[in-house]
Amino acid sequence: MTDEDEFRISEEERERLVAEEVEEFPFDTPKYTTYLLNPAINLSQSNRPQVVGQMSDVIEEFREEHPDGTFEDWVEFYMEEYDGEERLEESAEKAYPMVEKMRDAFDQIDEEMTRRYIRDLVLFKTYEGFDIQEAILRKLGDMFDEEVSRGTAADESKGIDGYVGDQPVQIKPVTYKDNLQEDIDAPIVFYDENKTNKAMTVDISELKEEMQ
Repeated sequence: MTDEDEFRISEEERERLVAEEVEEFPFDTPKYTTYLLNPAINLSQSNRPQVVGQMSDVIEEFREEHPDGTFEDWVEFYMEEYDGEERLEESAEKAYPMVEKMRDAFDQIDEEMTRRYIRDLVLFKTYEGFDIQEAILRKLGDMFDEEVSRGTAADESKGIDGYVGDQPVQIKPVTYKDNLQEDIDAPIVFYDENKTNKAMTVDISELKEEMQ
């Protein structure tokens, strides 16, 4: 591919192209503020469908009714058909308290906290993500009051990830349920990891049957 086969549209140009000549949009924001506003809005849940509407459905409806509609047409449609002004005001009222909380939290961050957080991120979080099986095995050991151990290379080649006492066990993400192909005589412990805070939900139903 040559340079002539691709082009770049900056964020600013994209906004200008989409908003065309509507003077109110886009509005200018100081540098970095959107990096704070986005998580504040997400944490406050002020952009949920019950507040602003199911936007994928709303825009689809707009496109069906106005196939050649402009940005200005879209704004008018949302405001009139979905009580847009009220919805947007409600969203802002839900979001702003979180903005204030984040501002207060940000003021508490100093250089030492930044240093400790980076160490945690690079060292602990990396190891934690890499070694989920270790965390689950240790938890299982506490639950069943058994010694636990990781599987050897030979075990892992057979699909066995570790042992709870003498009981071999597989430890798999919940998405593995959709692709069960191996015929391994060992119960599977499924985990579902929360991508936001790294908490896990662990299903031990198969293992409990074997441990009874």
